[in-house]
Amino acid sequence: MSAPRPKSLAIMFLLGAFLMGGAVGFAAERAVTTPVVPRVTDEQAMLDELDHELALNDAQRRVVDSVWEWRKTRSREIMRIVRPSLDSLRDSARILMMNTFDSTQVAGFRRLLERNQRMADSAARARGEVR
Repeated sequence: MSAPRPKSLAIMFLLGAFLMGGAVGFAAERAVTTPVVPRVTDEQAMLDELDHELALNDAQRRVVDSVWEWRKTRSREIMRIVRPSLDSLRDSARILMMNTFDSTQVAGFRRLLERNQRMADSAARARGEVR
């Protein structure tokens, strides 16, 4: 067995140092920075943040609250009209997709749909909505 050549040894050393430096840098960056976690907030928290960020006076806050409620009410009215068409479109798309799945995939897809529905129902309850 021959001894490694100096050039090969130097390249292996540099590659090892580079990989080690990357790993240490990655670990240090993870230890120093706080992870960015998406905030899940309710509407009141969003309005409070808007109030705080823009330093709204009382009159402005009342207008913002009023407009927010108007928008929310109008959005619900529109969704009541549009919801049946959206539900029909969603159901048709699901059927078309399931026609390409085997029985195991269909079962998995149905489990996925049920899990997503439970999460949507939970979120709606948290918002005070009744479905």
